[in-house]
Amino acid sequence: MRFIYVIFVNALALFIASLVLPGLSFEGSWIAPVIAGATITILNMLVKPILKLLSFPLIFISAGLFLIVINAFILYLTQYIIKVMDIANVVMHVDTLLTYVFAAIIFGLSNWVINWFLKE
Repeated sequence: MRFIYVIFVNALALFIASLVLPGLSFEGSWIAPVIAGATITILNMLVKPILKLLSFPLIFISAGLFLIVINAFILYLTQYIIKVMDIANVVMHVDTLLTYVFAAIIFGLSNWVINWFLKE
């Protein structure tokens, strides 16, 4: 059940980020943020721990700020995977690197909140 909550929160964070950030947009119906949220959730479970382990010295030196770069890379991978999957009328556009960074901050905060609420 936690997996469904995390997908929902990630989809909601993506939707809010697309409203706040002019460089982040979706083509398609409401399903586009949900697919992106599911993709981000899977990447956070599989890829993010490896990236955090490999970049631990940079995370330590930057007092955790390098996690924003990792989250931005996860967003880039999400955009790439959605483009490669080629689901009918589902497209995610991110214009600039700065948009990735601001969206990564929004995602970092949303993941922190979901982990805080779903503590066991």
